[in-house]
Amino acid sequence: MPEPVLPTTARVLLARTARVQRDGRAPSLVAGVVRDGALAWSTGRGDIPEPHTDVQYRLGSISKTITAVLVLRLRDEGLLHLDDPLDRHLPGTPLGDRTVGQLLSHLAGASAESPGGWWERVPGGSLADLDLGPEDVVLGAARRFHYSNLGFGLLGELVSRLRGTTWEDAVATEVLAPLGMTRTSPRPVRPAAPGRAVHPWADVVLPEPEHHAGVMAAAGQLWATLADLARFGAFLLGNTGDVLAPATLEEMTVPAGVDSSAPGWTAYGLGLQ
Repeated sequence: MPEPVLPTTARVLLARTARVQRDGRAPSLVAGVVRDGALAWSTGRGDIPEPHTDVQYRLGSISKTITAVLVLRLRDEGLLHLDDPLDRHLPGTPLGDRTVGQLLSHLAGASAESPGGWWERVPGGSLADLDLGPEDVVLGAARRFHYSNLGFGLLGELVSRLRGTTWEDAVATEVLAPLGMTRTSPRPVRPAAPGRAVHPWADVVLPEPEHHAGVMAAAGQLWATLADLARFGAFLLGNTGDVLAPATLEEMTVPAGVDSSAPGWTAYGLGLQ
């Protein structure tokens, strides 16, 4: 068991958590501190069942980091190189000349979203169903940082093709199971916090749809508990086990793309902000 945080620290953390919930108008949330590979402090606020550490929430774009881990595993096995053009492994897209590394660091110039309805609110299909065209390329390769959900959807499909299985099965077998993340899944499994969105200009809480996003799932569909997220946090802090070599994890953290539009600038490595 890790050393617990000091009582004074716990009071400050609880106050900060309450402030975040108030400012974000979140119906519920959970928060924790990872120390020595495990939760040293945690709390849950709002209408959620106990224990709060076992309630699933949607991970959103943290799913991208897990997708990136899979891509780096393929690289370490010699099945691809970061400088490989996408077309070498996933032919037929308008981004075929962009490299795997550029996609991982949001430097491929891919559009921010997939075509059609917003992928987080409509059921998804296959790569062919996206019907990608030249308009889904918005910048030249490595011109500047441009955050792209579409790019990580393509990386998820790349993983699926090279592994000969689904992205979900690759995630479960190669990341979740080795790290003991038994309560992480591509769809919510009770107990799970219902998806809610607070309207930005009105005090109206709207239900968020939940469905399979198809090829776009790799960009943000995973759900996890606080306990599982702590396990993934410990992985990112260096407890990589048999999932990644420590040197590969360190490589993922080296800044590649810089978002100069963010306050104070924000750097992105290979699937990590």
